[in-house]
Amino acid sequence: MRKLIVIILAFLSFGFTFHEFFVSVTDGEYHDTEATFQFTVKFIGHDLEKALELSGTPNLHLGEATELENANDYLSTYFNSKFSIKCNDKPLALKLIGKEVGNDDFIYCYIESEKVKKIKTIDITNTLLTDVFSGQENIFYLQIKAKKYTHSFNSERTTFNITL
Repeated sequence: MRKLIVIILAFLSFGFTFHEFFVSVTDGEYHDTEATFQFTVKFIGHDLEKALELSGTPNLHLGEATELENANDYLSTYFNSKFSIKCNDKPLALKLIGKEVGNDDFIYCYIESEKVKKIKTIDITNTLLTDVFSGQENIFYLQIKAKKYTHSFNSERTTFNITL
């Protein structure tokens, strides 16, 4: 009976750390008044931390009292290596504005582009977490004026092109 209880407890503890679906959601908008793209990227926290760790980043302890002082620098470096935007064939600089770490194991990263006016074409590349999780899907929403664009990135579909 004791072995059965230990096995059940071990199984239940694994159920909370592993999951079948790997997904991030990026919600973006172009703001005319500021002439910038602004994005909110929602990650499953432990998935993001595993990807960071596998990229050589030390344990950042995101959202904990012991969070590394330069955690945002590591996040920014990772994000810029896996997510990029070209506007009118010119790469845009992206800046991590901040992050929120929820008690629900979600991490929200807030990203803003440099200023850009007169958009004709947009080329997005998104490989966030795809090198770590083969089933990773990165859902992407972008609103420019009244027009909404949606795309799902994964290890096979890493780019999305928009012509206005």
